[in-house]
Amino acid sequence: MNLNPTMITRKQYLDKENTHREYYSQFVTQGVKNRVLQRFDMETLKAGKDEHFNNTPLQAWDNLLSPVPFEIAGKMRECGDYPTMAGSVCILKEAALQLVEAQA
Repeated sequence: MNLNPTMITRKQYLDKENTHREYYSQFVTQGVKNRVLQRFDMETLKAGKDEHFNNTPLQAWDNLLSPVPFEIAGKMRECGDYPTMAGSVCILKEAALQLVEAQA
C-alpha cells in the first residue's frame, strides 16, 4: 500500500499515468549518484549517453546497486514494486542522466 500520496505507484506507471523518468527518479538518492560516479567518471557518462545509456554495456550497470539500499527497497515496496536487477538498472541510469544534465 502506498502510504505517501506524493509517490508514484507501480500501477500508475504501468497505466501510463506517469513516465519512466518520473517513476524511477523518485528512487534516486545522492547515494545512488555516488555509486554511479564510483563506477563511471563524468566524461565516460557524457560519452556513453544516448537516450537510455544503451551505449554503455548492461554488464557495467548490473549489480552496481546490489544490494539495493534499505530505504530504496522500502520505498519501492510502498509503491507496489520490489527490488529487481532490472529496476536497479533503471534507477542507476536515471541517476546517471541527472548527473549528466546537471553538468550541461
